[in-house]
Amino acid sequence: MIELAGRVLLPFRTVYSLWLPDQDLQAGLYIVRDSDEWTRLTARSASNQPPGPPAPAVNWQIDMCVVVALGTRPSGGYRVLIDTIDVIDGHIRVLAWEIRPGRNCGTTRALTHPFHVVAAPAHAGEAKLVKRVADEDCEATEY
Repeated sequence: MIELAGRVLLPFRTVYSLWLPDQDLQAGLYIVRDSDEWTRLTARSASNQPPGPPAPAVNWQIDMCVVVALGTRPSGGYRVLIDTIDVIDGHIRVLAWEIRPGRNCGTTRALTHPFHVVAAPAHAGEAKLVKRVADEDCEATEY
């Protein structure tokens, strides 16, 4: 952990980054602190669908999972990326990017449900999501 001017930056690692058509998490921020919470969260997907991803390989005694979900999107090409997790005055702040396909990007017509899951050191406290939105320029990136 790094402390900067009254805020603590939490290190994290990606556990899952998916946009599966069968895992429909409601849009939002979720802090998961044990395997039971993980099971409840992934069970929220639509009925008649296969179960969500298995519980991540984290040590729940020292880690938590931070999940940012975009909800249902009308096509492929949408992504979400957790950029920063910090603690300010005891509160967790999660900064994430919603990356949308630009006009010149090829996409699928399938509904998708992007989400990003990271493991970070466990921390108590309320959490807040700060989401930024960007359109991808596939012509510039040659995708």
